[in-house]
Amino acid sequence: MKQCINCMTRLPRKEVTEVAWCALCAPCLRAVSDQMKLEHDRPGGAPVQIHRCGWCGAARSCGVGRRTRCLVCLDDRSVPDPAVQKVAHRLELDGTWRENSELIAATTVKIRLARYFQPGWTVLATDVHGLPWTGFRLLTKSHGTWGRNDETGEVQRLKRSGGDETLLYLVRHGKVLKFGRGNADQVRAHVSQGAVAVLVLSAPSQQVTVAKDRLKRLHRGEMVSQRTPVDLFAVLPDGIDTTDDFLRR
Repeated sequence: MKQCINCMTRLPRKEVTEVAWCALCAPCLRAVSDQMKLEHDRPGGAPVQIHRCGWCGAARSCGVGRRTRCLVCLDDRSVPDPAVQKVAHRLELDGTWRENSELIAATTVKIRLARYFQPGWTVLATDVHGLPWTGFRLLTKSHGTWGRNDETGEVQRLKRSGGDETLLYLVRHGKVLKFGRGNADQVRAHVSQGAVAVLVLSAPSQQVTVAKDRLKRLHRGEMVSQRTPVDLFAVLPDGIDTTDDFLRR
C-alpha cells in the first residue's frame, strides 16, 4: 500500500501516480489538472520543461513527460503536515494551517532562487523535492534551477553563485527572518526576491563561517520568526556594518 502525499489516503500501488516526485491519488491529481502552464519547452535541447502555476505565478522545472504541480500551492484536498505545523509554530505564524504551509513553501523557494543569482541573468524556476507538502527539501532530487540571459534571451541551467563568502547577513522575507553567509551578489539576490536587508556584516571568511554555525545551532535552523532576536554582533563582534549597501533605493 502507498499513501497519497496530498490527502494521506492509503491506496494500492497501482492506484497512485507519481507527481512532482511524490505519490498522488487520482482525485488529487484531478484537483490540480489545470494548475500548471507550459512556459519553456526543452530549453537548449535539455530534457526539461518549465511550467508556471496559474494560481500563484510560481514556476517549476520538470522533466519532459513527467507530471508536476506548483511548489507553493496546496488545494482543497490537502491535509496538514504535522512537521510543517511545528515549523509554523516555531516561526510564530498566525495564519490558517494552509496559509502557514504555503508561506513556508514560498519562502523556501525564494531562498533557493536567491542562491542562484548572478549578474546578467534572470532566475526563472527551480525544483525542490518535497514541496509543496513538506515546506522544505526532502531529498536532493531536482530538475535544476534555470535562468534566462538578460542580453541574449538564452535559457539554461544555472550553477550556484560562487565568490568569496565574507558577509554574515540577516534578511526578512515577509513574516520570516533568514540569516546566512554569502557575498554581496547573494544578499542582493534576496533583496531582488522581495526581502529586506535587516543587518549585513563584513568580516574574514573563516570568522563568518564560525559565526553562522553558532547562529544555526542557537536557533535550530536558518529561518526564524520576525519577532526572534537574532544578534549578529553577538557572534561576530568585529564585523563591519555594510547594511546600507543593500537597502532598496
